[in-house]
Amino acid sequence: MRKPRAFLLLLLVCAATTYAAGDIWRHADPGHRWTWPRDHYAHRDYRTEWWYFTGHLQPATGDTTANLGFQLTFFRLGMIPPRTPMPRAELAAHGGVMAHAALTDPAAGRHVFSEVLWRETPLLGGFGEAGDSLIAWCRAPAGTDGRWRLGLQGQTFLLHAVDKTRDLAYDLTCRPVKPVVLHGDNGFSAKNAAGSTGSLYASCTRMSVTGSVTRDGRRIPVAGWCWMDHEIFSDTLAPDLKGWDWVSLQLDDGRDLMLYRLFHPDGSTAHASGTLVDSRGRATPLERWSLVPQKTWTSPATGAPYPVRWRLDVPAADLEVELKATMDDQENRSLKSGIHYWEGAVTATDHTGRRVGRGFVEMTGYGPGNRLPM
Repeated sequence: MRKPRAFLLLLLVCAATTYAAGDIWRHADPGHRWTWPRDHYAHRDYRTEWWYFTGHLQPATGDTTANLGFQLTFFRLGMIPPRTPMPRAELAAHGGVMAHAALTDPAAGRHVFSEVLWRETPLLGGFGEAGDSLIAWCRAPAGTDGRWRLGLQGQTFLLHAVDKTRDLAYDLTCRPVKPVVLHGDNGFSAKNAAGSTGSLYASCTRMSVTGSVTRDGRRIPVAGWCWMDHEIFSDTLAPDLKGWDWVSLQLDDGRDLMLYRLFHPDGSTAHASGTLVDSRGRATPLERWSLVPQKTWTSPATGAPYPVRWRLDVPAADLEVELKATMDDQENRSLKSGIHYWEGAVTATDHTGRRVGRGFVEMTGYGPGNRLPM
């Protein structure tokens, strides 16, 4: 079963790259005119986009040892630009729908990851138009009825994912408490020093969350906070790059922080950027910061070595903290695409050991041959 699924992703990526080479896809630039809620929905003139939700949840039972981390991501993978003539339109799919869901339970020592990959068709998955109740949806994994859904009601996001074979399920309502943040130059996030390539990148950096999750086979009510990234682009990762590190932090003083770096195969940084968001939602670009690994964990499944504790210094934010993974093994291993990456919950503490925030770290391109195709 693994070969056909991996082959489907290969077709999606190869077809998309072919069209991108012909400049049929639109490329991100600072001139995009952002409007809400329109820009929460799909941008089909661009080859790729994703909606990333990550957050921390606390069971309403009052069990303070049961802090949970969650992730839900929808990916739109463009194959054919929307205005391209189709000889057999009834059989055509303009793209693919991929979705990843994860739940981390450090108290139980359990990180559960589930995934789906479908063609964009009415029976399997798709993306809504502005004003629809759904931004994205897809059929649940084999063995589970129903759909995974990313919905929008007003300014509130609704998340639903279930995988019965993995005992993973959550229904979450996410309400922004700050305005949408645009990263970089009017939402154009450069991906090289020259600024010649990049993405359209917007975030809801702080949202209150209520809902329920499945834990130990039981549905329990939860509450907490989450972060949403929406990134839109057509350019692939440059050939001389291998991956990236990305950090989001929600500080207890009300500020939020996003940092990322792209790195070469030898681990050296090719380009880095960041955004500091104050308690009122005002964003300031960050150019100088450092993220130094302090401890490494090696995945027994893939052999990839990942940092799981870091020293983070951001001079412009007067911030010096230690980031520590809530659980070492938060690696997502995809059987459908053949890639793996670390997407995990972290806590931030100051020099006295006092907690000053929570967040998520994403690490891609770790391990031999593990380079994302997008």
